[in-house]
Amino acid sequence: MRLVLVSILSFCILSCFARNQYTPQEAWQWQDEIGVIKGFNEPYGAYPGMSTDDILRKASELGFNSVRFWVGSGSCDKQIESLGKMIATARKYNMTVSPVLSYVRDRYFYSKKHKRPQDIKDYEDATKRLITAFTGNKTIAYWDLWNEPDYFDKEDTYASMDLIEKMARWCYEAGATQPITSSIFWDVPNPSNKALKRITEVESLMDIHNFHSYDCASDNGNNVRILLDYLRNISDRPIVCSECMTRVDGSGIPRSLSVFAQEHVHFYIWGMYNNDCNWEIPWKKTTIDPYEPQFHNVLYSDGDIIDYRELQMVKDFTFCIQGETIDPGITKVDRWNHERAWKWVALGPIVGYNTDSALHDGGNDAFNAIRVKLSYQGWRDNRKQFFADLDKTLEDADAKGLRVMPVLLDDSDLDAACNEDSVLRYVSLVIEHYYCDARIVAWDLYNRPGDKRADKENVYAFVEKLFAHARRPFACQPLTATPAVNVTPFATDFDYRKAMVHGEWAGWDHLSYPAGSSDELCYRIWSMSDVVSFASTQPMPETAWLIALCYKFGRPIFCTSVPTGNTSEFKKTLERFAISHVFWFADKAFPGPEATKFRFKPIVTARQDIGPLVK
Repeated sequence: MRLVLVSILSFCILSCFARNQYTPQEAWQWQDEIGVIKGFNEPYGAYPGMSTDDILRKASELGFNSVRFWVGSGSCDKQIESLGKMIATARKYNMTVSPVLSYVRDRYFYSKKHKRPQDIKDYEDATKRLITAFTGNKTIAYWDLWNEPDYFDKEDTYASMDLIEKMARWCYEAGATQPITSSIFWDVPNPSNKALKRITEVESLMDIHNFHSYDCASDNGNNVRILLDYLRNISDRPIVCSECMTRVDGSGIPRSLSVFAQEHVHFYIWGMYNNDCNWEIPWKKTTIDPYEPQFHNVLYSDGDIIDYRELQMVKDFTFCIQGETIDPGITKVDRWNHERAWKWVALGPIVGYNTDSALHDGGNDAFNAIRVKLSYQGWRDNRKQFFADLDKTLEDADAKGLRVMPVLLDDSDLDAACNEDSVLRYVSLVIEHYYCDARIVAWDLYNRPGDKRADKENVYAFVEKLFAHARRPFACQPLTATPAVNVTPFATDFDYRKAMVHGEWAGWDHLSYPAGSSDELCYRIWSMSDVVSFASTQPMPETAWLIALCYKFGRPIFCTSVPTGNTSEFKKTLERFAISHVFWFADKAFPGPEATKFRFKPIVTARQDIGPLVK
């Protein structure tokens, strides 16, 4: 009651202190004072009893400094009370708030649409009372008048623009001491949209610019830059992206924040905890169905972090100086985390074989996958036929219960006459075409780079570009490449097991490479891959050595080719695959029982022998 009386008194006094829209200089002064906003939307709890205090405390610990939320469409008194409580909680954690006003939109605009007469003066008075109740309150970063009004050429767009213009003037007349804005722009401006002129007029009345973007990855960030340029042409003011972050579109935190840091844009990602709003799944989809990766949110329901790399970027986020970037690179931050990689192979062993294109060598009930080299030359000559052939391979394989690992490139595809840009485009477009096809178990981007090409520096540079281009379609299948690496053959008296015991220095020193490969290239490939791959033509001990090195990366391991010629050696290798959980493709289909009987064995680690732990 006391807060309500104070708000009424404030309204009476401060109605004499109307102000004009901020000048650009005043808007930039606001930015200097508030600093860089790193916020999130809607503090909903993971369970009904979770307090706002718990949510904001956690958000602050993770690096966020502001929260955007809907004040609600209840009475003005209830709005003032609700906002006051949120401000008090935010202050405890040195956070700001950006309230979204929904009172006029929900009560006046929609009731008017449904032919229920309303007095606009009542809504003007309520808006002014809310604004004046928090005059001088620096915990409020800015007021967001209307969330995502209609945007295209229809009657509701013009009606909502008229109301937003009125609301902005009410706030100025009430002497708002915080910036006024509205999240009007939520799509790239289209000149064919006849309503754009009116939308632009209303945007020009705001103190600061405010937009939404859920496609910051589109065209390497150029889509959002087009929108930013449009806003700056309206007036040169600070800019806030008050909604962003959708992982399944490739527009997760890394891609979004990389653009915002370069363009000096404040941000609010969508969602904190997984909760009953089901924001983990894309719009119009259901969480009843499995999903990976998560759409919104940064925390699982239990508070565990979905991806630590994202929150490190939030903590480190700043506005870049000219020429600077905070982007670690798409090959690093868009690589699958370990958990997602292991979820993908949770069905059990991949037991496959290499073949040319279709299933010419026949199927075999023992196998569940094939590895097929695709033809870049075929794609270049006739794309339609290329996709038809690959569709047929996938259909035939699926009919036999086989998943497919396509191999996109090898050294023969990159001769001196090839166009590198064309090769990279081929990789991107093929992955994009099949990005959500579960019949594909993984993409092997390049089989043994540098095996025949001796120009080591060019091979390394190309592989870097290759992974970057392959990441952009944001495939639902893991990416990998098979490096050209072997183990220097062991002497007959070499104890390869003893050489790798605790404290002994051994591993990479036993590797060998053809002229175009190297330690650096092999390590870089494994560090960019979602699952770690190698191929072997060697006996079990040398193959086991490679497995031990791959195992250090903590990801699923694929042996993309293992020799079957020596039956005794092959059986020993499969025993090693079973205890190390290696997914494998034989060099060819074979009729033996080894594949049928293959199973993973539980991984166990014996404790140090220090006597009985329990007496």
